[in-house]
Amino acid sequence: METNILWTEFKTHPSEELKKQIILNYTNLVHYVIHHSKFVAMNIFDDRDYFQFGIEGLHEAIERFNPEFGTKFETYAIQRIRGKIIDEIRKVQIKPRVDKDGDPVFQYSNVSLNQSINQEEGSMLYEMIPADVATPEEETEKNEIKTTLIDAIKKLNERDRLIITLYYYEHLSYKEICETLNISVSRVSQIHNRVISQLKLLLEGVND
Repeated sequence: METNILWTEFKTHPSEELKKQIILNYTNLVHYVIHHSKFVAMNIFDDRDYFQFGIEGLHEAIERFNPEFGTKFETYAIQRIRGKIIDEIRKVQIKPRVDKDGDPVFQYSNVSLNQSINQEEGSMLYEMIPADVATPEEETEKNEIKTTLIDAIKKLNERDRLIITLYYYEHLSYKEICETLNISVSRVSQIHNRVISQLKLLLEGVND
């Protein structure tokens, strides 16, 4: 049955059988979200768990989707699938990645911390962590800064830590974060700016 006809049938006479057919048609969206995100790198769940969460998100998308809104189902479903997976991640304590030496680390590379923090000052958080060191003393200073930042992030409350993780590690936009956490964009921005200011002050203290 063609997808458009399938949707029409499902919206007119919803049934589990029709829903199963729609799910089969869009299972690739679950794989897409998993393979194009960094959830797996967080090592919180295994691939089967992520897939199951994604399927649950797909179920919700099918139930709630309204074609009359003019949004493509694929676009809507991807957000619901991603949101469902992130919601499951929220249910467990967000833990930083563990490096090869067994030490907890976040993404301190330019990949995750090179977002502009204050446009007026032109400052970036990652600039406060030296990228290249030439002496043992500089290496010690860099490690001290990283340790301070790690400890500070670990001590954030769950929501603040999650927002920082989603923004810098998962690279979600403010809009995507607000949809995931069910809070306003302005609130996400407010929390982000507050936390970044706190982290910057801590790092400036280490540098003094």
